[in-house]
Amino acid sequence: MVPAGGLSGGLLILWRKDLAVFSVLETSSQLVVGKLEVIGKGSWIIASVYGSTDAQERKLLWENLEKHCSVDLPLVVGGDFNCILSQEEKRGGRKFSMSQGSKEFQQFLINSDLHEVKASGPRFTWCNSKSGSARIFEKLDRCLINSLALNTLQVALVKHLSRIASNHCSVLFEMFKPVEVIKRDIQYEEVWASYHGATALVRKIWNRKSIGNPASILNLKFKKALRGLFSGLRRNTII
Repeated sequence: MVPAGGLSGGLLILWRKDLAVFSVLETSSQLVVGKLEVIGKGSWIIASVYGSTDAQERKLLWENLEKHCSVDLPLVVGGDFNCILSQEEKRGGRKFSMSQGSKEFQQFLINSDLHEVKASGPRFTWCNSKSGSARIFEKLDRCLINSLALNTLQVALVKHLSRIASNHCSVLFEMFKPVEVIKRDIQYEEVWASYHGATALVRKIWNRKSIGNPASILNLKFKKALRGLFSGLRRNTII
């Protein structure tokens, strides 16, 4: 835990001891970096960030993080960066301009081989809680991973949750969510008959020898013909 300073700042890391071991590597007022050993999932570097509103102090954050980004392990960096990169990440208030702080953040992402995970939910993660024309929304919170993590994870999901008792959205990053296999029935489309090669494909499947009673054979050939047409169209082999 890094204590808060007044009404802002502060970091708290929690983990389940029966699933993982977390070893702290570095702490400061803006970050906690640690090595997470997940049972059956290997070793990961996890960095939780609470960036300063002061650009000069954030520069120290980028320098401290870069040291850990060079490690040959999957890396996840997440939290409140207190910095935006474009007008698309802001609504209300003064028009966005690429400040020195934003340029340094952008350069840090390039130097550190960090990629933002696409998120679902509210577009902006922070609101100044004012009303009318004084209301401002910004995307201050995000989740970043390096190329090694990108190649390791089958599915990486980020969700911006609703703001509750805070002017920030909670950010949920699911690293090891199992891949859901959706089974669906394939239905014949009339337009398939107009594609070149479709007739020959069906004839080839239909002429294959099958074993079983007539009803089972007929049903099997229907299924194989539908699957063949569907797969052939997706690979553009019968168009």
